[in-house]
Amino acid sequence: MELVSEKQRRIMKKTTLSFQKLVLLLTICLINFSTMVVSQNIHENAGTRAMPFLKIGIGAKGISMGDSQVALANDMYATYWNPAGLSRVKQTQFAAMHNNWFEGISHQFIGISQPIGKGVIGTSIISLSYGTITGRDANGKETKEFRPRDLAVLLSYGQEFGNTALGLNLKWISEKIIDNIGAQVIASDLGILHSIPARNLAIGLNVQNIGTKAKFVEDSEEEFSLPVNIKLGLAYRVPGDRLALTADINRPSDNDLTLGFGVSLTVLQRLHLRTGYKYELGGNDLGTASGIATGFGINVGDFGLDYALGTLGKFGTVHRFSLLSNF
Repeated sequence: MELVSEKQRRIMKKTTLSFQKLVLLLTICLINFSTMVVSQNIHENAGTRAMPFLKIGIGAKGISMGDSQVALANDMYATYWNPAGLSRVKQTQFAAMHNNWFEGISHQFIGISQPIGKGVIGTSIISLSYGTITGRDANGKETKEFRPRDLAVLLSYGQEFGNTALGLNLKWISEKIIDNIGAQVIASDLGILHSIPARNLAIGLNVQNIGTKAKFVEDSEEEFSLPVNIKLGLAYRVPGDRLALTADINRPSDNDLTLGFGVSLTVLQRLHLRTGYKYELGGNDLGTASGIATGFGINVGDFGLDYALGTLGKFGTVHRFSLLSNF
């Protein structure tokens, strides 16, 4: 089974890295970060798209509900799930998330939004760091250290038009692997959100990562497309607004169709209990349990804390924390 794309083969020719972390880095660069491909059933486009970090969920709330948030997004984290949901922000809002995985890999988000005129504008930064990797020459002697990283800077806007909202993200994206191998691209996300108040329903659509191609080596003509995602979701709020049910369909350009389902139950007005499940039609590569997510949220005044717990199978559990503050 071959998990290495042409891009990684070119990188390995230019430098020999510490074996253990090299395998980890290449694995993560090739696949959707929500799951790691270890089965024989690999999508034909796996490993052919640049900057897969763009597909990693943002915000513990949505992640704990099985990554099903397209029709429920209503805060600063809507910039990932559905930028049209940013239109529901009613005052200045600050958001931050931290996700510490394994082997020094960390995922961060920070953003702020502000109602302006008839809409809401926001700006945010997403970063992914792979930690430190030690380079070695052909004889196995240590040379110097590398710090691969991914970065995205977003400018977002959402506006309501009656029961329908529209949203847009403009993104500058950078991926640096080693000193002279990296790329920068421009991309956008387009979102729409429609509410049906009489039935307590909402439907959302988000098309992500429409942009230019990435060229990692200057003297090479080879370019790589971004991982385009098409997300469609439904949300139903039980009268009284204590219970919310969500269902999403996600169609990535480089992986199998994914289904996500989520439940959020509000207890005592301040505590939100959440759970969800995400399933790839090709099978969850780390086992059935890897699709399970759970978490909670606590609101105190204008401050909110959310937590999500997930699993990466043999790679262990993943803890995500996110903050939200209105002021």
